[in-house]
Amino acid sequence: MADWTALLVGGSAGAGKSTSGTEVARRLGVACVSADSVWHALQAVTSRESHAAFHYFEPTEVEWRQGPDFLCSRHIESAEAQTPAIEAFLDREMKEGHRLLLEGAWITPEMAARRCAEVPGTRAAFIHEGEEDEVLKSMMTRSGRDTPSERQLRLSTMAWRYGNWLRDEAIARGLPVVDARPRETLVDRIILATEVTEGTTK
Repeated sequence: MADWTALLVGGSAGAGKSTSGTEVARRLGVACVSADSVWHALQAVTSRESHAAFHYFEPTEVEWRQGPDFLCSRHIESAEAQTPAIEAFLDREMKEGHRLLLEGAWITPEMAARRCAEVPGTRAAFIHEGEEDEVLKSMMTRSGRDTPSERQLRLSTMAWRYGNWLRDEAIARGLPVVDARPRETLVDRIILATEVTEGTTK
């Protein structure tokens, strides 16, 4: 993998992006950056009134009480709204000659495929968790809860549906999709899948 500069690892919440991405980056000797950092930066310099899409799913908002289809559409809208900022970050890092792995739920297949096709040195893969209850278990583990909250139940269903959307969109654009389990081999499978990424813009 000597010819790559930016490795994009997308997937929904609970798919194992952060843990596996950190280990992939460690093996490759590069920095691992979370797309959540871009999201939080955008939230810090905007408001719900000026840029609503950056502020969906905040705990104080009541939108998370809506149905899963509504929430999934909001997730897609938020990811697409963040794409210009994520690309600006990647462009700057690549201009400086930095090699990095960027992981996060905000990486869209459209953006990943376009950059793989148009920006030399870009590779991408998407992790897919096919079981909805596994997404919920991951959320509960990260929060330290033994029983799920109402918010976790709703958001886990949304995340699972969003993950299915990412999978379908990635496949349609010729990007590799890696099953989240077994977790013991996930890192190896991500590295194998991204040795060659043939992205298209269809």
